[in-house]
Amino acid sequence: MIYLSRSLFFAFFLVSFLNFCAFGADSAPAIAPVDSSQQIADKIVNSTIPVLIDFWAVWCGPCRILNPIIKELEKEYDGKALFVKVNVDIHRGIASYFGIQAIPSIFIVNNRTVVKALPGLQPKEAYISALNEVIAAAATQTEPASPSPKPATP
Repeated sequence: MIYLSRSLFFAFFLVSFLNFCAFGADSAPAIAPVDSSQQIADKIVNSTIPVLIDFWAVWCGPCRILNPIIKELEKEYDGKALFVKVNVDIHRGIASYFGIQAIPSIFIVNNRTVVKALPGLQPKEAYISALNEVIAAAATQTEPASPSPKPATP
């Protein structure tokens, strides 16, 4: 394990150094940032639309089966629901907060409240049904109340 981490550190250092030499300090290509647990929590808490949270891990076979289903749903529900993937090995605090005992686990959050939990691998239709139900409920909650009629002025 130590050998692997040293070699990864050396590879990262070498790539960074070569990029610095080739491009200079100001124009070096940016490395894509990985969301921190706080950034993920902020996405969930600040979302104005329902959030589907997929708790998964790299080593989880059922999670790998579920991944293409979630990607399809993400395309189908673009703009209607936010999709967030949480790797339980990296974001242990979030997994602990939601009480994750087994993966895959899907939670749907609306207005900072868990409204649906779908543990384990389920058919695509179960996720579609849960999303439709939550989105419909969210739409009725956010619809503006019809204005009351104004009294006639004499």
